[in-house]
Amino acid sequence: MWPEMASIAVVGMGRSGLRVATLLAKNGESVLCIDRLPEPGGQEPEPETVQLAREATRAGVSWNLGTLAAEFSNGVLSTLGPEGARQHQLDQLVLASGTRPATRAELGIQGDRGAGVLPGSVVHHYLDSGVLPGRNPVVLGDGYLAKHLCTHLLRSGASRVVSLRSGIGSTPFPGTYTYWNASLESVHGFPRVTGATIIHDGVTVRLPTDAVVLASGRVPMRNIENALNARGDVVDCFSTDDPKTERGAVDAANGAFREVLKNLSGNSLSSRRNQ
Repeated sequence: MWPEMASIAVVGMGRSGLRVATLLAKNGESVLCIDRLPEPGGQEPEPETVQLAREATRAGVSWNLGTLAAEFSNGVLSTLGPEGARQHQLDQLVLASGTRPATRAELGIQGDRGAGVLPGSVVHHYLDSGVLPGRNPVVLGDGYLAKHLCTHLLRSGASRVVSLRSGIGSTPFPGTYTYWNASLESVHGFPRVTGATIIHDGVTVRLPTDAVVLASGRVPMRNIENALNARGDVVDCFSTDDPKTERGAVDAANGAFREVLKNLSGNSLSSRRNQ
């Protein structure tokens, strides 16, 4: 027998988080959805999240949006939102807080440490705020975020956008100058980046640029203090597919759903709830 009306918080309302929250609510669990943004949908533009949010609401989830999940300790999640600081006693915490582009250190990019080397997720928010990070940017990445940023950069006034793609034969991002089978080796310039060295089909190429946008690779964001533990009350719900895929989001949600139910049926959690 699964526990009835277990207290579960899902942090992160992208498509994976929305799906797992809906699955859990339909299973009869008490689910609280938390996101630091004021509306569901995720930190990066993702399709179908409006419909997924409606399905989650119909399934009976509770919402706590515009709220920062700060710390998880001894089954208690501390949050800070419009209603102030709050604490939630939980049986399970599901981390669906999304993934971020890999950093220059994770990608092994060498060179100077000048300003202008930016994560794609940050550039996305800059552009939404009307800030153009560079007029001749280089964008590294193959997925939806890279494509969206290339388009947004051009619409926002960039003169020339260079796209570095790892694959060969895919459709070029509209309006960009594309290097296929390319990797970013190093950046140059201080205090501001002025160039980048790439390897393109085995040949070293030096590109002039005033901004380098990192939108390649996906790394889970586990940014809640003490949320990494082995107690069995924290479950990951991440897909690291790059580019992001619908299948990856579905698989992440289904996997997290099964793990939550397995944990809830365990003796350790059952005994803790009976104390």
